[in-house]
Amino acid sequence: MASKITMIEAQKRKGRFNVYVDGVYAFPISENVMIKYRIFKGMEIDDELKEELVNADDISKLYSKAINFLSHQLRTENEVVKKLQTYSENEQHIAAVMQKLVELKLVNDQSYADSYVRTEVKKQDKGPSNVFYKLKEKQINENLIENALNNFYSHEEMIENCQIQADKIFKKHKRDAFKNRLDKTKLALMKKGYPTDVVLSIMEDMDFQVDEEDQMDLLRQQGEKIWHRNRKYDGMQRVMKTKQALYRKGFDMDDINSFIDDKNMDE
Repeated sequence: MASKITMIEAQKRKGRFNVYVDGVYAFPISENVMIKYRIFKGMEIDDELKEELVNADDISKLYSKAINFLSHQLRTENEVVKKLQTYSENEQHIAAVMQKLVELKLVNDQSYADSYVRTEVKKQDKGPSNVFYKLKEKQINENLIENALNNFYSHEEMIENCQIQADKIFKKHKRDAFKNRLDKTKLALMKKGYPTDVVLSIMEDMDFQVDEEDQMDLLRQQGEKIWHRNRKYDGMQRVMKTKQALYRKGFDMDDINSFIDDKNMDE
């Protein structure tokens, strides 16, 4: 004698139901699965169909989790898979959910890469190499990343962004010697992902100028501190250590010698 569904009871949670077989609670089911399989009271059910319904319901619940995760912001395929793995160990169920999400274009790594590149270009901060590796860390295919960069990060935009960052970084290091300001600016731009040849070309084109008077004031300020710090050394040793420290900071040797001569005259 075949088993029958004897009752379908609504749960407190909207869209969820409890299914009773032969008068005994058997399994929960979502409204979507119930409609898809045309489940109704009095319907005959065997173990195979029951297992299929349970699996379909698990996938339905997992799909709802994915939709909720995607509702807040764009996600990569890898991010969605990792999230679903926190809810289920069934890789087949996860694969089924991912297939549906991809088919509906709710998850699309190319769209994610395109959006990410467009956003970074507008921020006028990172260079293309930095953007590339940030996306690669998110497990996005390299070809998709290259497509996004080619389509949404033009050479002209890269030059403009690099110039903006060069100006900001150079001003940020105003307490450094001119040479060190230039070196720190170049290094920071390369770390931001701008090509070396572009960085060198832009630094040359921007033609940053040194203010001799400001440099000498800065040298005196830092020189006084170093000179005082080296007071435990005598004579030439104190002079050499002070010169070395100021030279490492990027100051011109002629200016350093001028400062040392003034200190010797004062003392």
